[in-house]
Amino acid sequence: MVQKDIFTDIQGKIGCTHISDLPSYKREVWQELKKLPPSAYPLNQLENFSRSVFGVRYSILTAVMEQQKGRDLITNV
Repeated sequence: MVQKDIFTDIQGKIGCTHISDLPSYKREVWQELKKLPPSAYPLNQLENFSRSVFGVRYSILTAVMEQQKGRDLITNV
């Protein structure tokens, strides 16, 4: 089974040239990350991605996503 790689997947979705550029595209990365199902990638890979791009633990990102769910629904009405 081929393991998915969140770094290259997100890189492809936002169209940046290098994986090392991802932190420069935090807003775009954030929008793509919110679309992913939580089980799409192994937890250790999500943790590495979160720390590399956003500088925080993955658990912090998931908490922020949960907080924003209600706001996203309100602003999309």
